[in-house]
Amino acid sequence: MKGLSLLANFSAVEITFTVIGVVVLALIVLLFIIVPVKAYFTALFAKAHISMLKLTAFKNCKLDPMNLVQAYILSKKSGLDLKVNQIEAVLLSGGNAIDMINAMKLAKEANIQMPFSLASALELKTKKSLEIVKSATESVTETISQAKAVTKDNIELVLDISLILKLNIPKYLFGLSVDKIKSYVVQEIIKKVYLLSKDEVFNDPNSICKFNFEEAGRDTAYILKDVRIANISIGKNLANEMEIAKVEKERIYAQIQADRMKNAEQMKELQSRTKTEQTKASLLEAEAQVPLAISQAIKEGRFSVMDYYKLMNLQADTALRRSIISGEEDKKESSSDDDDTDFGDFD
Repeated sequence: MKGLSLLANFSAVEITFTVIGVVVLALIVLLFIIVPVKAYFTALFAKAHISMLKLTAFKNCKLDPMNLVQAYILSKKSGLDLKVNQIEAVLLSGGNAIDMINAMKLAKEANIQMPFSLASALELKTKKSLEIVKSATESVTETISQAKAVTKDNIELVLDISLILKLNIPKYLFGLSVDKIKSYVVQEIIKKVYLLSKDEVFNDPNSICKFNFEEAGRDTAYILKDVRIANISIGKNLANEMEIAKVEKERIYAQIQADRMKNAEQMKELQSRTKTEQTKASLLEAEAQVPLAISQAIKEGRFSVMDYYKLMNLQADTALRRSIISGEEDKKESSSDDDDTDFGDFD
């Protein structure tokens, strides 16, 4: 009853205004909850206006609208002609818009061509666009160790080469690595050294470093700025090694020829021995046929037993004479040897 009495004390107008006030307050609270008012007014006061609808939509993507505002403000202060939609696209893709804009600012100060398309691609692919641009403003030193080249007088030189490189941002994403430059430099230095003598190279080592640097950096992510010979030493004396190899080759060839001649002689000796054995075998075979032939002749009456004994006596007499002759020859040889013996002088 008391509540009704209090309500009765208010007029209809007061009730209406109270309801309107409550609704407005609720709308304001709801506005602060749904709409990023702080981000909106921050952009507005920094003269980098972004519509409240865009900020609200950005917030609905579960991203912090202040990142968009701060990046847009930074682009305005840096003098970069970037649109809100471009920055928004980088943030929605997971990139760091602040780093990207700082990278573009640094590239602009260093007179490096870096449009938004390249900067955004660099940031989205590497997530370190600012570091890449910082490295592009400074020179990079690379070394090639123990490169070998041969002079025209066949002296091997061992070279340590120093390269001064600079990052080529437009070709960073799709250019070849520094290995291509190293390969080109070594190839050119080998050609230069081959045209000079050892003394000429030692007198002016950097004369072999003069070639087309632009060609070396073609299709790579780096620009070749300078080439220097850091160290040079003598490797092998290829002329002496070639001479030694030639002598060794001739020795091996002579050995092969000697082996061939030896094998040929051995083959001839083997063939001669084979013929002798064949002759002996034929003689033995013929001798084995003699008794059979004599026996056959006796049976047929063409050769008598007395003839056989006469033949045997003749063979025995011939053998005796041969033995006597050979014995006399041996005595003569022994006596000649005794005569040649020197017993010294006797006083």
